[in-house]
Order: sequence, then structure tokens, then C-alpha cells
Amino acid sequence: MDNEHNDERRMAALCKSLGNLWSKDDIVDVKDGIFEEKLQECKLTLFMKLYSKPNVNFQAFLNTMKRAWKTKNVDCTLLEPEFFSFSFASEADKQRVLNSGPWLFSSNLLMLQQCHLNTPELCYEFTHCAFWVHFYGLPFGRVTREIVKDVASKIGKVMEGKLEAKGNSNYKVGKTRINLNLAAPLKTRIIINLGRKNV
Repeated sequence: MDNEHNDERRMAALCKSLGNLWSKDDIVDVKDGIFEEKLQECKLTLFMKLYSKPNVNFQAFLNTMKRAWKTKNVDCTLLEPEFFSFSFASEADKQRVLNSGPWLFSSNLLMLQQCHLNTPELCYEFTHCAFWVHFYGLPFGRVTREIVKDVASKIGKVMEGKLEAKGNSNYKVGKTRINLNLAAPLKTRIIINLGRKNV
């Protein structure tokens, strides 16, 4: 207990000795105006990171992704090893690539993020990725869009959902696109409380 108290006092003294690391002279006020061409460039740009950090052949990677995305008019820049920027010719192509994911290259997950005007290139966090998750085994009387959404929210942030057509024989009730935290363990089952019974 004494050691913890000493550590806290030492940490407080260290922080006090560091003082204020920034002064007013270090701050630059940026005007609000953004050029239209920069705004358009940002709308057409995606940043991408390979999740498991493999050694990839850049040209093979670029050729494969252009074929998979069915777009020829995309420029790719290698910013760092396994970190890329993609500039698309049209917003429709960019949005199609974003909505069609997740994408893989050589068994490695590609995490894509939309460019944001006020975020530096190397400050994007690639901790989440959107996946389609299928749901099975809900009680027949409880298969509604709202209940599927509630179940999906226990796994991650719900982006969109679809119910299966009636008469589906494989017990699949629907699927939901969920933004999953890649550091969290994947849930394969959830308990549903029906009042007097848990399923």
C-alpha cells in the first residue's frame, strides 16, 4: 500500500516538473475556409491498412485490388509499409468499394476508412471493421427487424440489417452489417431472455 502511495507521489512530482509542454507560440490558428478541390479530393480518398501486416508485393496488390474492385481509375499511394491511400475517379466507385467490403488480399484483411478533412494521414485508427453477420435460431414468433437489431447490437455497432424471406428452411432469420472491434473476442452465441424462458 505504501509503495502505491509513493508511486502516485512520484508520478505527481514528475508531471509537475514537466510543466506546460506547449506554449501559445506553438499554436497556429487555421482559417475555416477549405478549397473546393481539397474537399472533393477528400471525398474521393480512402485510407487502407492491412490488418495482419504481411509483406506484400505492392504492384501485385494494386493490380489485384483494381480487378476485384472493377475499377481502373484509382490511384494508390504507399504511405508506410502496409498503409495506403486510394484516390478514386468517382464517388460512386469509392462508395461501392466501401459498401462491398470487407476485402481480403492474400488472406489478410483490408481495413478501409473514409478520408476526413481535419485528420492527418497517419492519425487514423484501424481498430474496427464492418462485417455481415448471419443470425440463426431465433424463435419464429420473435423474428422482427427490431429484435434482430437488438441481438446484433450485443456484438457491435449496427449499420444495416435484412430479414430472410419467409419459408427459408435453414433456420437463418436475417443478417446484419456490424462494425466489429477487431481486438475484442468474437461472439458466436447470445442468450435471449423471453421472460419465463432463455433461448
